[in-house]
Amino acid sequence: MGWIYLILAGLLEIAVVAGVRDIAFKRYIRGIFVYAAGLSSSLFFLYLALRQIDVSIAYTSYTGIGVVGTVACGILFWGEKRSIKKALYVSLIIAAIIVLKVSD
Repeated sequence: MGWIYLILAGLLEIAVVAGVRDIAFKRYIRGIFVYAAGLSSSLFFLYLALRQIDVSIAYTSYTGIGVVGTVACGILFWGEKRSIKKALYVSLIIAAIIVLKVSD
């Protein structure tokens, strides 16, 4: 169950970035709401995950899931450029998360 909480926390981290992005584009009310809701719920699920998974593995995976999700959202929804280098580096992050999961 700890890894389910951790994946949820990482996915909610994407909402935090979306909120910051909205604030940067002067959509303050929506941005602040999305940021606050995303951050509080993301940290709550991270807290639940940390009760079952070592902090070194959980926090590293949490940030990796957030990074991978943010890159995916950037490409799919926010018009960011795709590149082979970006795909390679994201693949390395995914591989690292899998290795951490297996080592747990």
